[in-house]
Amino acid sequence: MTHTYAPGTVGDWTSRSFRCVVVIEKYGIDFHTEADLALEDACRQRGLNAAAVQAELEAAAAPRQAVEKDWDSMSLRQIIAHVIERHHEYLKLELPRLRARLDRMANRHGERDGALLARLHEVYCAVQEELNLHLHKEEAILFPVLERYESASVSGQAAPPPPFGTVRNPMNVMEHEHAAVTEALVKMREITRDYVPADYACANFRAVFRSLEELEADLLEHIRIENNIIHPRGEALERALQG
Repeated sequence: MTHTYAPGTVGDWTSRSFRCVVVIEKYGIDFHTEADLALEDACRQRGLNAAAVQAELEAAAAPRQAVEKDWDSMSLRQIIAHVIERHHEYLKLELPRLRARLDRMANRHGERDGALLARLHEVYCAVQEELNLHLHKEEAILFPVLERYESASVSGQAAPPPPFGTVRNPMNVMEHEHAAVTEALVKMREITRDYVPADYACANFRAVFRSLEELEADLLEHIRIENNIIHPRGEALERALQG
């Protein structure tokens, strides 16, 4: 039997996005036992300003849109800053949140969806571990060298050679890891049947699937910018500086 929630209920809001789950939990609303309760009633029972809570939920439910940039008009430093602020910081916040939610889902829904959740949990955890190290390597090793190259190019000064020889060396590692993450995203989509939850899935289950799909879209855009824009620009700078 398909479980649907009336518009404006706690369950309706919870199912829209995992970020809505975070908001609901922050205000002490139980999205399991009160899923069919109108948000306004849940707020009234707790002395909360329903309009303010709803505004926060609307912001949380807003889809994460791709940002179109004129990359050619931006410096490499600006592009790197964009990637860190929009994509790296997003991952640092969302990856542990989703991991905690998947852990809870495995405990709550293991009897009915145990095999699916076990496979999903395994792949997701591998992606999380890969990305945690990957982001650190980019921010601590590759990106600072590219920024120094650009500064040297602008000032006309020589740039000290990096300890790893050429920027292509860490880029090869980064691109190999990008390919591994992309392959894992394909696996997660297969496991979840294109992120379509079962008819009986609760609001929290649906919210996690939607958030995983959003994570996939963000990662693919993130990888595209690094592989197709940052890396070629960085290599071109290095060649120019080497004369």
